[in-house]
Amino acid sequence: MKGYTQAFTDRITGITGKPEEVEKLLKAWKIYAKKVPTENGDYTMDHTASVILLDRNGRLKSTIDYKESKDVALKKLQRLLAS
Repeated sequence: MKGYTQAFTDRITGITGKPEEVEKLLKAWKIYAKKVPTENGDYTMDHTASVILLDRNGRLKSTIDYKESKDVALKKLQRLLAS
């Protein structure tokens, strides 16, 4: 996972673990993820493409959707840092 996320940026943390634990997290955070087989026997992953904002205790506080404006995203980050 680390190698995969670093192909985009080193500022992404990928979530890994036992499948049942990852599934619990996905459900708790309302994240969509689905393994999609390809014709050559490999697969791709459809998934939520949002930034997940956590507090210092690892609790979900908000998300930033990739379609949101920079102003909205900045306000969410400022609220998170102020809490």
